[in-house]
Amino acid sequence: MDFKDTPEEAAYRQQVRDWLTANAPKKREGEPDPLGESSDGLAASKAWQAKKAAAGYACITWPKEWGGQGGNPIQQVIFGQEESAFPTPGNPFQIGLGMCVPTVMTFADEETKKRFVGPAMRGEEIWCQLFSEPSGGSDVAGARTRAERAPDGSGDWIINGQKVWTTGAQFSDFGIVICRTNPDAPKHKGMTMFWIDMKDP
Repeated sequence: MDFKDTPEEAAYRQQVRDWLTANAPKKREGEPDPLGESSDGLAASKAWQAKKAAAGYACITWPKEWGGQGGNPIQQVIFGQEESAFPTPGNPFQIGLGMCVPTVMTFADEETKKRFVGPAMRGEEIWCQLFSEPSGGSDVAGARTRAERAPDGSGDWIINGQKVWTTGAQFSDFGIVICRTNPDAPKHKGMTMFWIDMKDP
């Protein structure tokens, strides 16, 4: 297999390299903070994410209408390769931008997408996945957390259960949670995904 860049890929790589040389941090202040979990690290990560988003490099494969380049996976790989040569801040956005927000983009209504996609891409809000449970780990089919309609007829949902070992939960603003809404359905079915405010008590 030939892993050499095509002429188009080489041109894109040079474009990325030039942009990173002009915009990426030249050195990391203090101790490395891989996930950007400290307040200083998180602020640096958000600032770097915002700069990438403004230039179209935050989510290269996303459609242009949502701030991406409409690019291909190889271009995303090229950016990642080139970015790794610079002392950039940690990336606490991977789960949100890799899994949570694409789900919102695919299934949510336009109002919800407009509310959440841009802020997530710009690093203003961080998402996590609330999948793992005490008895089932990340086996989604084994989910026991349940969601039931509130008995007051309001149409609200009441979620009961326990989610543990959630990467990035401590600094996330929102999370997507898988709940069993039909306990009589086969275990891979009868489930619903909700998004919740991680700051909600």
